[in-house]
Amino acid sequence: MSDTFQIVDTREEILKILEKRGAVLQKDLWKELNIDSSKCSRILRKLEKEGLIRRVEVVVDGVKTFKIVPAGEEEEEEEEELDLKAIMERMEDITGLAPCFGCLETDCEANSCLKLEVWFLRRCYTS
Repeated sequence: MSDTFQIVDTREEILKILEKRGAVLQKDLWKELNIDSSKCSRILRKLEKEGLIRRVEVVVDGVKTFKIVPAGEEEEEEEEELDLKAIMERMEDITGLAPCFGCLETDCEANSCLKLEVWFLRRCYTS
């Protein structure tokens, strides 16, 4: 089967999934369709240009992804709850900065901060 037919079939499958379920995360689509993420992105960009879908940027578990929404469907505005703990842990892992960097505690003292103590011990025993 040629690549053109596979893309047409995949486009149709995507539209059927969206018709059945409504909004779907992009990563869930490519996993379900068993295609690579870049191929899925190309197809979705074409569908978006044609006005058949909308790609809405969202953050899931601290990672940016897209929610795919059928074009005719009004997406309910939902207040996304930020998972600050997950975001801070990810920042600590990436930057290596102490939790104090983004701490929201205003009356915390470093010599009695459990978060700082755990961070320090993790750094000492995993390095």
